[in-house]
Amino acid sequence: MCLLDNREVRKGWQPLKDAITGLFTKHGAKILSSRRWEERRLAYPMKGQHRGTYLLVYFSVDTQAVAAIRRDLQFNESLLRTLLVDCAEVPQAAYEPEAAFDVNAIPADDAPPPEPEPVAAPVAEAETPEVGADS
Repeated sequence: MCLLDNREVRKGWQPLKDAITGLFTKHGAKILSSRRWEERRLAYPMKGQHRGTYLLVYFSVDTQAVAAIRRDLQFNESLLRTLLVDCAEVPQAAYEPEAAFDVNAIPADDAPPPEPEPVAAPVAEAETPEVGADS
């Protein structure tokens, strides 16, 4: 799973997808499936971005090449995060044709949402001893 920077996705989906899958094939991986999973808001900002597009890639490769693939993915400026996990078998849905989408439909507002106004907590009146009171 690759989380892509939406600024790069807006420049062109197919060239970006080809560049990312090219990082896998460069190290001898066979791409079984590569498709856009979803574009969504991130839980926290990454590299100044508040939204990202997920690319789900199923591939087959010798385990010796995984470290080199991770390294290349780590240094790619178009990627915000990656996650490589072992998958026993590729789900049938991964082979379905990728749904077309308009990169211009990706929200351009990468600004964080407005901070909520702080709510003032009620102040309890503290009991203060009277000054000059003798017992």
